[in-house]
Amino acid sequence: MTASEAEDIRSALQQAKEDLLEGRVPGPLTSLRLVELAKVKRHRLTHDNPDINIEFQRRAKELNRTKPEVDRLRANLEKERTRNKRLVAERDGLDKRLKAYATALNNLLDENSRLLETVQRRTNVTSITAGPRLR
Repeated sequence: MTASEAEDIRSALQQAKEDLLEGRVPGPLTSLRLVELAKVKRHRLTHDNPDINIEFQRRAKELNRTKPEVDRLRANLEKERTRNKRLVAERDGLDKRLKAYATALNNLLDENSRLLETVQRRTNVTSITAGPRLR
C-alpha cells in the first residue's frame, strides 16, 4: 500500500468517525459501523490506525453515557429487570401453590379410594355407582 492510499484510508476513517460522533450519520457508535461508513476493511482501523479506533471508542463511550436516548433505554432496562424479578418471584410462588394443591388432591384421591374400598367391602351397603338408575 502506498503512502497516498494509507492517507486516504486514514482520512476516510477520520471523516467517518466525526460523522458518527456528531450524529450526522445514523447508526450505532461501534467500530464495525465506523469501518462500514469509511468503506474500508476492519484491519485498516484496528491494525493500521489503532489511534483512531481508541479515540473513537473513548468518545463513543462518553456519548453513550450522556445521551438522553441511552439514559432512557437504561431506565427501561432497569424497569424490565425489576419487572422480571417480580414475575419470577410470582411464578415461583404459583409453582409452590400448584404443588401444594397437587399434593392435597392426591391425598384426597387416595382417601377417596380407601373409603370406596371400605364401602364396597361391606355387604349391606350398595355403591351409588353400582346401584339401579333412577329415571
